[in-house]
Amino acid sequence: MLALCCDGLGKVRVAPIPDPQPDEKSVIVRVHASAVCGSELHSLKSPEGMKGEVVNAGHEVAGVIEWAPKGSPYKPGMRVGARVVQGCGKCRWCAAGDETACPDRVYYTANGHSELFKLGLGGIQMLPDDVNWPEAAILSGDGLGVPARAARRLGDTRGKKVLVVGLGPVGLSCALVQSFRGAHVAGADVSPYRNKLVKDMGAEKSFDASKPDFTQQVMDWTDGLGADIVILAVARQESLQLCFELVRRHGTVFQVAELEMAQLNFSKSFLRREATMMGSWYYTSEDWPFMLDLHRKGLPYRKLITHVIPLAQAQEGIDAFIKGESGKVILKMRD
Repeated sequence: MLALCCDGLGKVRVAPIPDPQPDEKSVIVRVHASAVCGSELHSLKSPEGMKGEVVNAGHEVAGVIEWAPKGSPYKPGMRVGARVVQGCGKCRWCAAGDETACPDRVYYTANGHSELFKLGLGGIQMLPDDVNWPEAAILSGDGLGVPARAARRLGDTRGKKVLVVGLGPVGLSCALVQSFRGAHVAGADVSPYRNKLVKDMGAEKSFDASKPDFTQQVMDWTDGLGADIVILAVARQESLQLCFELVRRHGTVFQVAELEMAQLNFSKSFLRREATMMGSWYYTSEDWPFMLDLHRKGLPYRKLITHVIPLAQAQEGIDAFIKGESGKVILKMRD
């Protein structure tokens, strides 16, 4: 099969690699579209690239089942999306539909930007017939899954002021979902392109986070109080401290970005504000009905897609993504 190969320093190429091998715990999907995730940025930009059996970190995949094990409920020809963090199916967490908490969870997070993709039986999501392939890669992937899970955890945000810090694909999607659900949304980034794009997601304001008066602009927007909710969607240490400076007293900082280490003045920023900090990671089977409900209610997630590019021309989309001049980049394998 053909696959996107990440050579490092932002360079990619398309080359043949071995087909994934079927087994009784998975299906083989003929990929029609895959979405580039913000979590891939590190591997795309690293000097080493990706070598060996794993040539790309694609995992937001939509396509048609090509092979399924006998006795499974899945058959060739079914239109499916991929939930790639899967649980054991037996523990208390899996029973509750909270597979990301499973201590024995497994990951199907490699080589999704390829003609074929191996997907575990525990993460197959049947797609509505009225969704085209580029949109299906958003609907069934973490491009919508992460913001949807965050929305479920945050609850009713109608009328609240929600600031999204970091307007990569997930940040833009958080802005879209929160606006659609009735919040007053603003976005903040250093990219002029994405600060403009967030307005298309329903944001009423956007702020250049590199400006010296950025904090004051947010305070002016919130009548000097700070935002009710600040969503951290960028993996920068200094941004966590900034989020607590921008949230109001008794407000909530909600983290969706992967951030391993950060310094925070807990007394000043957290304790004395009596703030709440929450987070969510990826999404689970219990979130899928909510995602489908957003689709049925008309969430315009198609707006997240700024580039739909054939696999053979992937470098064009990867370049825009790395420069911060894209929303969601979709690689199209076939019609």
